[in-house]
Amino acid sequence: MKGLLFGFILVVGLGYGGAKAYLHYQVSDGVDAVVMGMEPYAELEYGGISSTLTGELTIDDVKIQVKGFRDNIVIGRLGINTPNFLALLNLGNLSAGSQAPFGGPPEYFGIIAENIKVSASADYYRDIYNKHCEQLAPADIRHGGVIGVGKYGFSPRTLGELGYDELIVSTSVTLRQAETHFITEMDFDIVDMIDVEIEASVVGDLMSGAAMGASYQPTMRSLQIEITDQSLNKRVEKYCTRLGLTPEQIFRAHLNALQYFGKKNGIEFDKYVIDPYKEYLAGKSKFIVTAKPRKPLDLARIKKYKPIDVPALLNLEATAQ
Repeated sequence: MKGLLFGFILVVGLGYGGAKAYLHYQVSDGVDAVVMGMEPYAELEYGGISSTLTGELTIDDVKIQVKGFRDNIVIGRLGINTPNFLALLNLGNLSAGSQAPFGGPPEYFGIIAENIKVSASADYYRDIYNKHCEQLAPADIRHGGVIGVGKYGFSPRTLGELGYDELIVSTSVTLRQAETHFITEMDFDIVDMIDVEIEASVVGDLMSGAAMGASYQPTMRSLQIEITDQSLNKRVEKYCTRLGLTPEQIFRAHLNALQYFGKKNGIEFDKYVIDPYKEYLAGKSKFIVTAKPRKPLDLARIKKYKPIDVPALLNLEATAQ
């Protein structure tokens, strides 16, 4: 009996090891092709390939150097997330043009990028920030409150003043298909700064929508955005105080930045969003915005409405916790 059990474990172990080696071989081939394709624009190096029984497949210790820049983009882990190892094997076969041996597509599919390290003084970050500001050319770019709260993004100098010499970012996007709709879950976390979680529910079939490409017009059922402050608000308050701003001026700068964000997206926020945001600024750690249209909404229609009418159209509300 013991011998039979040992033999079974050995067969399973060999099968898993062989499947893992085959999967890693496929991925290695694909990554090497990507590396060659990137050569005119960037150099990419990576330390290895990992996979888990829980369904993750990643390339590890990634370094990317874009041509024309000195500093590297460093990523700890970059890859995909599925329900289990069998789902990884299915995807490997489907991408190779073969039939999936263990059923159809996975019940969910995710992309993960963990421990992206960005130095505040990195030349590519400075270049992106400068070009962004040049494109916008805002009249208030040098105002203390605008700089302090990052209305147009944080400059390299401001990040240093806030105590962020290096940003450590992790992000993920997960897609799940339900019976009549699909759900997109996104997470964007910057260590000791802020975490943003987004969940959007969209009518229809994910694969059909993807096949339509740029012509696809999503119809939204609901949307939730949850922002968790991890220390950013206090750092901003201290920095703005050092710049000579009063508490009232700092508060107004935050609200001005919120309204600017809304204007960029065709929304004029009302008191159902602004009042909870004030509570969030006053010391609460979470700010949660929900949109629940009374019936599924074609997002292309939003552009036809005046910004002041969009909150009612989306049934937009917010809370602070």
